[in-house]
Amino acid sequence: MGELPPLCQRSLRLDNGVQATLLHDPQACRVALAAGVDAGSLHEPPAWPGLAHFLEHCLFLGSEGFAEAGAFAGYVHGEGGRYNARTLGLHTQYYLEMPAGELAPALERFCALLARPLLLPERLLAEREVLHAEYLARCQDGDSQLFGALAGLLDPAHPLAHFHAGARDSLDPQAPGFLAELRAWHARHYRGENLRLLVCGPQSLSELETQVRAVADALPGGVPVPSPAWPSPWPTGQSPLRLELEQPKRRRMSLWWLLAHIPMRDEPALERLRQALQRSDAGSLLGVLRARGLAQSARLELHPADAGQALLALHLELLEEGRGREEQIAALCRDWLAWLQAAPERIDDPLLAENGRISQAWDEYERAPLERAALWLERWQRQGGAVPALWPAPTAGAELGEWLNPLAQPPLVLQCCRAALPQGEFTPRFPVRRRVMPLAELPPVQEAWQLAPLNPFQAPPLQAAAGDWPAEWRSTGAELLRPGHAALLLVWQAAESGVEAQLAAELAELALAERWAALLGEAQPFGLDCQLSSGAGRLSLCLSGPPAALPLALERLLAALREGDAACWREAWQRRRDAQVRQILLRRLLAHPAARTRQPVDEDALACRLEALDETGLSARVAECLMAAGLCGWRMGEVPPAVLPLLQGIGRPAAPAPPRLAAGGERELHLGIAGSEQAVLLRLLAPPGEPRREAAWRLLAILWPGAFHQTLRVEQGLGYALFCRFVDAEEGAELQLGVQSPHVPAARLQQAIREFLVVQQLRLAGLDAERLASARRAALEALDEGSRPVRLQRAATAWRGGRPDDWPQRLRAELERLQVGDLLAALAGADIGWRWVMSG
Repeated sequence: MGELPPLCQRSLRLDNGVQATLLHDPQACRVALAAGVDAGSLHEPPAWPGLAHFLEHCLFLGSEGFAEAGAFAGYVHGEGGRYNARTLGLHTQYYLEMPAGELAPALERFCALLARPLLLPERLLAEREVLHAEYLARCQDGDSQLFGALAGLLDPAHPLAHFHAGARDSLDPQAPGFLAELRAWHARHYRGENLRLLVCGPQSLSELETQVRAVADALPGGVPVPSPAWPSPWPTGQSPLRLELEQPKRRRMSLWWLLAHIPMRDEPALERLRQALQRSDAGSLLGVLRARGLAQSARLELHPADAGQALLALHLELLEEGRGREEQIAALCRDWLAWLQAAPERIDDPLLAENGRISQAWDEYERAPLERAALWLERWQRQGGAVPALWPAPTAGAELGEWLNPLAQPPLVLQCCRAALPQGEFTPRFPVRRRVMPLAELPPVQEAWQLAPLNPFQAPPLQAAAGDWPAEWRSTGAELLRPGHAALLLVWQAAESGVEAQLAAELAELALAERWAALLGEAQPFGLDCQLSSGAGRLSLCLSGPPAALPLALERLLAALREGDAACWREAWQRRRDAQVRQILLRRLLAHPAARTRQPVDEDALACRLEALDETGLSARVAECLMAAGLCGWRMGEVPPAVLPLLQGIGRPAAPAPPRLAAGGERELHLGIAGSEQAVLLRLLAPPGEPRREAAWRLLAILWPGAFHQTLRVEQGLGYALFCRFVDAEEGAELQLGVQSPHVPAARLQQAIREFLVVQQLRLAGLDAERLASARRAALEALDEGSRPVRLQRAATAWRGGRPDDWPQRLRAELERLQVGDLLAALAGADIGWRWVMSG
């Protein structure tokens, strides 16, 4: 844990001015490409709000040499890859993840997308409707409403005060001059020194450089576009304000400050403040807020406004709402930040900072290639230099104090939610009622802030007499962990099934999650990690980290179950439901219990049972369930025996029970979610323990996504959010197809998915050998993805599902021998479960 990940780096500047950074990852089996444009929504012409975001969409609609509208998506999905893009205020970013052998063709298509888009008018018109559908979905998003309301308080001459998402009425591809403006904006910014290219793969640095020079040198050259002279986003002379928003299902408040923005200083300083903010022990900000019943969580968010300024938000989830409470919270936050600013060494311990840096580096290194490339590219763009610092060095105490100085003052905006504001005015673009008034002077604070010991996990672990581990428990898998770490995977399987068991499992998960969230800020810098899940009466907990720290961490975590704070569990259960309601519709379907298990789930009965139990009954129900549950264990590495006494009385040692088989045939579940949009999710369920069927599902999830996107989105224009993917669940493998539409009823979406499956089965019969071989390679490579969390999760899923130890080898053998006839036979099997989850 004391070293940064093994990653060799080389930075170079191409002849056309493009800056490139190459990263050699010897353990990778896939390559990640990321391209950044040093221009974003804040740079777009005022006449066309949303133009930068619109252009990001339109680059995927065909380019010179790859003219078909779905050519890029078809190639990427066909090879088992992934891609994404996003538009920020000051930057635009594009990401691509592919099998390692596809580096050269992927780089060629990626650069063609950036440099030579066709931007055909008829395709632009159709894509504008997709953008408009995204905008309508964001109108229901609380965060979009929050920032949209804040924008109305900023200086109108600063682009942060403008609308940038794009919608049908802000973009008109048929208007005179629009296409010329779009192409001119692209030519002005997508060139030379305005472009950054990050490439990470298993190839040597020399091979990566050869490929990049051969392809990326063809990108257009040019000098950087001068930064505009914008005013400060906060109007000169404007006093601090209180901003109230009508958001009935949210109990949140936010504090906003304006900072001087120095990227190389800001990120490590922000990380140190995040670590301090996550502390929940007595005397910490969160500990005091919780003890007083004011707030239960806090997080920071930075919004760069230009090269030299940024808005910083401190978001707090409240336990209760009310004006007096909100001003009290704001005063406590101001006082705590002033206490830190007066003596930055309170959060500037070099050892803790370095521990946090190393832990953060490993967390990033172990992400999937696309996600980590996106993170590193964004960091590089913020830093602005030619050579990115992937893991910035900790900020010195003097710099930290300077950075904290503005935060020690009262905030410029106190933003809070209200259940109703009948007299409020609607904001223009993300409609929500708001009320603005002067921010009253914050009350004085009387609080003795303090810090806990440097490493709260240094206390001696509990002593236990040497004894045997339960015979039913497994002991293998140390190769799935970081060097020097150990892990304990625990699964409680309820002795009974039904609503009571599911409720107990979910409440137990929430209890542990609440406690772990409180410990997270203390534990993460020391390499501790915890993963939790529940479903169908089963609760899973995986705790990993330095062996000596596991007993104390487990003791603190399990205390939540023994303390029995049922009121918090009930609130957390409701917050989870409220958070799901705020997701886009397709994600709400995926989060629904019916989409997370193969056993029948009655969410209404679950809610009614929860409502019927008082706090004592809730605690008793969870305790009874866990005491009677079978407790399955899997220890990896040298797990100290001191953890054994902690588990006494919470479950009986057992071996994992295989999941119950789900019936075949076709079933529909209509969730009755009202709204202007509709969504449909189809789950094709393969019985557990069938490696050939799982191998077939994995291949189809590579062969079909491009065609699914092309058919439903491009050709038929049915939806804007859709996917076709493989899911590895403990109850068995699944092939999932989902689509969401703003204008098509659910029945029509269901019919479109049926028709797609019929057509694709016919096309499978004519699948050529080269295409099948390409999909096979991608599926085999996916089995070898080497990040620790992915490997650990995959192994845990197989273990919980009762699969044999040689399952990976059997699955690999089936993938290598699978032919077209086997794919057709797998789809025709009568034992497949068709599960439709529909919004209407």
